[in-house]
Amino acid sequence: MALQISYRGFPLGADLEVTVYWFPGAPDRPADYVADALGAGHTSMPRQVDVSGTPEEIDCWNAAAAVLVKQIAAEQEELRKARRRIRRWDWATTYRRAREKRDDAEASFLERVRPAVTEYQPVRNTIEARLAEREAHARETARRAYQEGERRRMEVIARFREWESRQQVADRPLSGGLSPREMAANGDNPTSWPPDVQAEVGDLAAWWAGVRASVRNRQASAQAVRKIAEAITRTAAALEEAGRPGISTIEARPSEVLRGWRIHFDWSDLPPTARLRKPPKVPPGCVDENRWHYQLFLPAEQIFTVNSSGEFGFANESRSMIPPGGYGYRYTWFKQSIEQFAEGLIHSEIIAFEALGRDDRLTFPMTDHADPDAYVPYVEAVAERAVAHFRALIPGQL
Repeated sequence: MALQISYRGFPLGADLEVTVYWFPGAPDRPADYVADALGAGHTSMPRQVDVSGTPEEIDCWNAAAAVLVKQIAAEQEELRKARRRIRRWDWATTYRRAREKRDDAEASFLERVRPAVTEYQPVRNTIEARLAEREAHARETARRAYQEGERRRMEVIARFREWESRQQVADRPLSGGLSPREMAANGDNPTSWPPDVQAEVGDLAAWWAGVRASVRNRQASAQAVRKIAEAITRTAAALEEAGRPGISTIEARPSEVLRGWRIHFDWSDLPPTARLRKPPKVPPGCVDENRWHYQLFLPAEQIFTVNSSGEFGFANESRSMIPPGGYGYRYTWFKQSIEQFAEGLIHSEIIAFEALGRDDRLTFPMTDHADPDAYVPYVEAVAERAVAHFRALIPGQL
């Protein structure tokens, strides 16, 4: 490893550049040798460069650098002495003569330094040629590594797109007009499939089992949403008929005051979700294993509200920054209809962040990838628990 140091001392002229390469290491080769000899203010900050050379070559290169540095240091001192002598003149009466002497001293400095720089130039050329060779090799290595990385990346992207295409087969209409997923929903169980389907999905038995499982999950999800929405609607009708017992005025940070019921949910007895928090079987390398997110959030509290027109719905407090990205907050009510709230409780999506080959996030329906033996009991339990909380609002109900 060498130190690349440029001389930035007294004027050198536009055609003269002094750069030396110093190899520190041995006790007689301290790293600060050049700066000490020429003055730290007259040299650039040393830059480390990786130069290969035999011990004999490095000793020779250092010796040549030392000769150049000593010569410049000696000439610097002579130039300093000359300038000190010139400054003793009476500048008011002899400025022109002093300027001439200063120019002569600097020209003499350049005349004596130039041969030393020329003599060192072959060493500099050799070192810089090796640096250029090393840099060219590093660039070529980096280029090949980049190309190989791109090749592998494109292979992964191609595998992912093939996987996505296989997922879409279930929703493509066949010759009869129905898609495989619709056929599964109807209870059909074909014994043969078109050649193009078989070619695309590969293992027909495993694929068809997955399609039927997704239908089972979707039906359970839709039934759970419907059950929750119907229970809430019945609760709203019962509350209205009973004169809205228990309704209260609800104030919070939003300026709007609501009328309704605060519902505190208890989800502690739900089936565990560990089996539901498994990524879809995408090809390896497509999505970082740590970048999956599962939308299984259930609210701890919600406001069941009724507006001035008598329509029932839901609200919870929401905030946004003012100005966008700023330092303050604006608080409002985030409102939902009964149907939207019911869908939100069973809104179980799988989100993939930083998918290879995609600039946006990917969203997968959990119904198409979850094990029905885990998913169906979970959504059924969510529906039962939600229904129980709303029934408890009706007078005479537990």
